[in-house]
Amino acid sequence: MASVATSPPTQKPVNKAGVTITAMLAMISMIMSSTMVNVAIPDIMGAFGIGQDEAHWISTGFLAAMTAGMLLNAWLVTNFGPRNVFIGALAVFSVAAFAGQYAPTFGGIVAARFLQGLCAGLIQPLAMSTVFLAYPPNERGVAMGWFGMGIVFGPTIGPVLGGMIIDAVHWRFVFAAPVPIMFVAAGLASVFMPGRDETTTRASFNLISFVLITVAIMMFLNGITTGQRDGWESTSVFGLLFGSACALIVFLVREVSSDAPLLQLKLFRSSTYVASAVIGFIFGAGMFGSLYIVPVMVQTVQGVTALKAGLMLLPGGIVSMLVFPIAGKLSTMVPPVYTIAFGLMAFGVSCLMLAGSGISTAFWTMAIMVAFGRVGLGLVVPSLNLSAMTAAPRELVPYAAGTMNFIRLTGASIGVSTLALIIDGRISSHGDTLRATQTAENPVTAEMLTVVAQRLEPTGLTDLERAGAAMDYLRNALSLKSHELAFQDGYLALAALFAVGVGTTLLMLRRSARS
Repeated sequence: MASVATSPPTQKPVNKAGVTITAMLAMISMIMSSTMVNVAIPDIMGAFGIGQDEAHWISTGFLAAMTAGMLLNAWLVTNFGPRNVFIGALAVFSVAAFAGQYAPTFGGIVAARFLQGLCAGLIQPLAMSTVFLAYPPNERGVAMGWFGMGIVFGPTIGPVLGGMIIDAVHWRFVFAAPVPIMFVAAGLASVFMPGRDETTTRASFNLISFVLITVAIMMFLNGITTGQRDGWESTSVFGLLFGSACALIVFLVREVSSDAPLLQLKLFRSSTYVASAVIGFIFGAGMFGSLYIVPVMVQTVQGVTALKAGLMLLPGGIVSMLVFPIAGKLSTMVPPVYTIAFGLMAFGVSCLMLAGSGISTAFWTMAIMVAFGRVGLGLVVPSLNLSAMTAAPRELVPYAAGTMNFIRLTGASIGVSTLALIIDGRISSHGDTLRATQTAENPVTAEMLTVVAQRLEPTGLTDLERAGAAMDYLRNALSLKSHELAFQDGYLALAALFAVGVGTTLLMLRRSARS
């Protein structure tokens, strides 16, 4: 978006409505693809015989690749123009969607998700920057609100459509379902998206920095995944985490001295931008973590269908859509510190309430608790985006958008991965604890086994067969309970994270606003 940011005053103005609709359609289709696949995770786990320690790569891989794509955004747009990059990313995303639909292995699905995430990483900052710069300063808060509402529509409708497809056809078809919307967005982009400004000097690509930051992120994610599986004291885990830290340090050193940086570290001279970035990291980890955990939990623990899981998320999405335009207006009237803090608090309270949910929690009870948290989503995003973008000089706005989204998505990929590993570890821990209580001296267990065996008497099974069936029932009950407790721990971890976010907002953003 450097071409748009440095356009001369005589350049033909862009069509505000056309650019906004085009950008929103692209974002809706891509985010819808992400949440569609989330509701398919339990089916994919069953199809390939994998656990949470591997299944999270379907979501984490997408998010991690998005962070890499965001770093390519400014270079690609400067050299090829917003329109070409926009249409190209949509085309590659569509090809990857069909590749994921027909992939014969779990590794193939993850590879397709990586490619999709890379394209989504190009589109998101490009779309935000274009919409932001298409409006005059006094209208940008409202524009960010409407743009954010469009973004929320994707995860709102995605789980519902994904559930319908899974229940009616097959989970594989969720990958390519958003492609028709992408064709429409590509057609509109050819008309409304600005082309390359020929007066802009083509930038060189900092390949070494790109490789370094990509390696740092992937080694870190692999390190924490391997640590969960092989133990944190293992040599391989140390090597991955140490290598990740070294790659990150070298990346930062190169970025400071590079003539073509991927991240404009000049942005961090602004205390407001630094505060927004820290809060964005925490918010990304918590928000995407909650988007991951809810559909997986209700399908795994409560045994609901994919469609019902999607419908459970629908009220929350509608609430977010209603809040976004109001929040966009508030962001121009109320200091961001207050709307952001209240939004994070709403998210935290929602997760705290969900920590008490379980096998028998009613559908609408879950839906209302999720919807309460989505009020926070509607409040945080417009104010956080406006705070970060306003703190950046105009010539760095494209880098500000890309950097902010990079930080938020880095938090998201780390948050989802960490949350999945917490849940996986707690399933094992709770399972061991519960099984340790199942002794011959446990009167509750003995009574349950007796009752189950008695109820099986009309089936004609022998005493030995009925005893075996009762033991199988007990094992399944213990497994289900350990999953329930583990997901409750996951919600508590999210609540704690949002509490940290509230404290960070009140301390850092208020201090930066005073300085």
